[in-house]
Order: sequence, then C-alpha cells, then structure tokens
Amino acid sequence: MRASQITLILLASLSPLGVALAATLAPPRTGPVAALFPPWWSARQSIAAAGSAGAVIRLGAFPCIVIVLAMDRTLLRSHGAWLLLDPSAVGGCSLSPS
Repeated sequence: MRASQITLILLASLSPLGVALAATLAPPRTGPVAALFPPWWSARQSIAAAGSAGAVIRLGAFPCIVIVLAMDRTLLRSHGAWLLLDPSAVGGCSLSPS
C-alpha cells in the first residue's frame, strides 16, 4: 500500500468519529456557551473578551475557557473565541458555580 492510500483509509475510518464528537460538543443554539480563547491569554483577557459579547457566568476548567451567555455567537468569535462548545459536554464546565 502506498502512503496516500493509507492516509485515505485513515481519514475515511476516522470521519464518523469526528462527526460524532462535533455533534456532542456543538454549542446549544440558545443559552450559555463555553467559549475557548487562545490558551496564552490570561483569565482577565478571556473574561474581558467574553464580557464584550455577553454576560460572563464563570470560568471553565482552564483560564482560556469562559462560560458566557451570549446572544450573538458571531460577536464572541470576533472578540477572539476560537471555539464555541456545549458547556455541559466539556469537562469542568458545569453551569453551577463551584
């Protein structure tokens, strides 16, 4: 087998896993969302960016994850959020305060 064939087989076999993972972590259409900001940002930078798009609920498991109630998800992305995830699917991101 050539390397290109092996790569094609790997991609074909892993794509259903990627679809399942994306569906599990997809942010809800309404309500709070876990916004993932660049990991080198401080908690203060992440909170400020998230707060400019909605009401900050709390930090997630890491300082670069902020749980925010943002009505405009596009605004979160324009303020630096890399990913928007379902806060209940991301470990350490429960909606209740710790």
